[in-house]
Amino acid sequence: MRAPVLVPLLGLAVLAAGCGGDDPQPPRKEPTVRLRLSTPADASVVRAESVQLAGSVRPTGAHVQVLGREVAVEGGRFVADVPLTPGANLIDVAASARGRRPDFAAMRIVREVRVAVPALDGRDADQARERLEGLGLKVSTRDGGGFFDPLLPGDPKVCESDPAAGAQVLPGSKIELTVARNC
Repeated sequence: MRAPVLVPLLGLAVLAAGCGGDDPQPPRKEPTVRLRLSTPADASVVRAESVQLAGSVRPTGAHVQVLGREVAVEGGRFVADVPLTPGANLIDVAASARGRRPDFAAMRIVREVRVAVPALDGRDADQARERLEGLGLKVSTRDGGGFFDPLLPGDPKVCESDPAAGAQVLPGSKIELTVARNC
């Protein structure tokens, strides 16, 4: 009774072998698009409001998108003006061509924005602190008056700042105010 069961099973094994079940086809290699970004360098720090992103692509007729917008490709080269926001920016680039696998790249650019230290000499110390904090700066104060300064009439005024007025500093920088009633 076992013979009838074995024969159909052997027949299925032969049929599966004939269909390529034991001999898998090697994966077909698809041609790919080649994308290369040349400028600016990845992880660059800039102060400008935009950068000019340049690169190349193969095949020369490929389509390129920078931040989702189509960019002109001439002779396999492309250039795009990219606006930057303050701080870290991630710029994604995609390239595609008919019958080829697309290629992708990303570039990190930091837009450094500096803050000018305002002229505060002679201003009320509390108002000067509020103004600096409103610019995103950290403030520390030190007493600049002598032994009798607390006995003098009036509110403390800013005698000087460090860094001085007009200096360009990064947001979050510490500004030291020297305050006294009589500078």
